[in-house]
Amino acid sequence: MNDTPKTPGEARSQEGALAQTSAVATVGLVAGVLGLTAAIFGVVLYALDPGALPLATGNLLVGAVGLVFYAATNWKTMLRAVGGRSTTLVVLEVAIVAGVFAALATLNYFTAQDPKEWDLTRDKLYTLHEQSTQVAEALTQKVTIYGFFRSTEGARQVLEESVNLYRMHTDKVELVFVNPDAPPPELIARLDLNNSSPRIVFESESGQVAKIRAPTEEDITNALIKVAERPPRKVYFLTGHGEPTIDDGQAEDGYAMAASQLRNEGFTVESLSLLDKENVPKDASAVVVAGAKSALFPNEVETLKVWLNRGGRVVVLLEPGLDYGMESIWRPFGVMVDDDLVLEPNPTGRAKGFGYESPVITKYEPHPITNKLKSAASLFYRSRSVLPKVGLANLEVVPLFKTSPTSWGDMNWRDGGAPERGEGDVPGPVSLAVAVTKKTATVAGKVNDEARMVVVGDLHFANNRFITMGAHRDLFQNMVSWTIGDEDRISVRPKSRTGDRLPITEAQQYGIMFFSVNLLPLLIVGFGFSVWAVRRRK
Repeated sequence: MNDTPKTPGEARSQEGALAQTSAVATVGLVAGVLGLTAAIFGVVLYALDPGALPLATGNLLVGAVGLVFYAATNWKTMLRAVGGRSTTLVVLEVAIVAGVFAALATLNYFTAQDPKEWDLTRDKLYTLHEQSTQVAEALTQKVTIYGFFRSTEGARQVLEESVNLYRMHTDKVELVFVNPDAPPPELIARLDLNNSSPRIVFESESGQVAKIRAPTEEDITNALIKVAERPPRKVYFLTGHGEPTIDDGQAEDGYAMAASQLRNEGFTVESLSLLDKENVPKDASAVVVAGAKSALFPNEVETLKVWLNRGGRVVVLLEPGLDYGMESIWRPFGVMVDDDLVLEPNPTGRAKGFGYESPVITKYEPHPITNKLKSAASLFYRSRSVLPKVGLANLEVVPLFKTSPTSWGDMNWRDGGAPERGEGDVPGPVSLAVAVTKKTATVAGKVNDEARMVVVGDLHFANNRFITMGAHRDLFQNMVSWTIGDEDRISVRPKSRTGDRLPITEAQQYGIMFFSVNLLPLLIVGFGFSVWAVRRRK
């Protein structure tokens, strides 16, 4: 028997002694746990969202590298584990986990075939209004929506999300993104686009086009109605009396911008001369008389009168001091036009560099043309009074807006001198525009069931110089739209939000998703299991 005493610290027996683990093997174990976690994350991400394939693939590659490194540094441990009693249990657990992931992937596949979403937001921000749903479901022809956005613009995703709400109710809507830096010339010509055009364009199979500036539900729904439901609408601008061309955007007194605005709303806009015609063209939805420098000829006046009495639609923009020869047109419609110049001592007009001859309108009379303008301001340069005559049978004559009580219609404005109100002047508030409706349902050869006419005592507010000021663009558009009977067929109540969107690029969105959904959870879970695995080994 060996009774040699043991030195202090020397083990009395090797039985139960722990195996020594190198630092490399420990690092390999951590890498293996992180790799396995990354691989599982990759599978889960793809099962939940097939669109995250690049991120899932990256996770699988990281997982493969981590597992290979673990195998290279812990191969002896792996051999011992294969021959251990717990191998069968481990294989069974792996099979169960794999089965769960396979079930998730299968469930995700079948739900993707018939996607169903629930809008749980308090204000139902991601649910279409009932009217919008009806419009989408009623589409009978294909509508292509072109979005002129770069791939990095946040507005591109907003448009896609908005259009997808409609595509849940119809297969007639197609969304196509076009690089605004290199758009196809044929597309630009077909859609009549220029540098100032809105960046969202709707085109129907029948060739009708509408353009909007923001992908709001109201604008998208109205655009769908314009291009797919409503018949083609053509607006003619009368020529032959020195009127500025509707295609010249350089001249200040031209109407090119007004015509472009109408085209953006889906109208076809052309010039028209009635000097050699006995009838207004059958495809005319409305005729605009604006910018004339001389009186219309009697045959032109008679043509417009006959057309109006059969339910035609006319918009007239006037200027002080000119005899248009149209008295026989508007007087039977209850419109009185004075030969005056409306003056108003308004400081706003003078602040913009204008004088007394530029009244500013901030309050409008109730009418479909003006109801949505609310308190938007309009400045009218050199206007004459246009007054309604009430009490006429079969006529509805409504003033659209008036000047302030301090204004007046100066009947002696040609005499010059300082602005001064006289006894024979038209007292303020002075009406500057009138809208008229006349029933024509019983007229033989009717064009419409009612005739409509708008007469405005100013022709400048809609020209290239002034149309971008205040509410002028909307005011002119509303006048034409109402005149042809194209009132808003849908008015979607804006949905209130309790928070605002954060505009980010596609790269920023991907980065946020990578760090918040993938990297941080992966590190937390991976290192947690790594600590457990290292402690278990010891």
